[in-house]
Amino acid sequence: MPWEKLEEIVKPIINKAAKGNRNIISNRFEIINKNEPDFVAVGQAGFDGYVIFAFLKKSLFVCESIHPDNATYIFDDSWKELSQKTKAEILD
Repeated sequence: MPWEKLEEIVKPIINKAAKGNRNIISNRFEIINKNEPDFVAVGQAGFDGYVIFAFLKKSLFVCESIHPDNATYIFDDSWKELSQKTKAEILD
């Protein structure tokens, strides 16, 4: 999806971030999107504020946060199961 189109979709998520961080977050999302993910999803519950970029051929799922000090998670095909866990469970 071209960044111009995706940007409109993720803009409400980016706007949840502190004003001073919005450009940085937008740039991070844009850079990941340049690698042409197969799909992009928006996180919920414990992953609220995360955007998931899926690269199916590589079995790679990048979960990037709108919060600058939060981790970037990189999952394999088990991303749906892992994204249901708490952050502590994932790290464990």
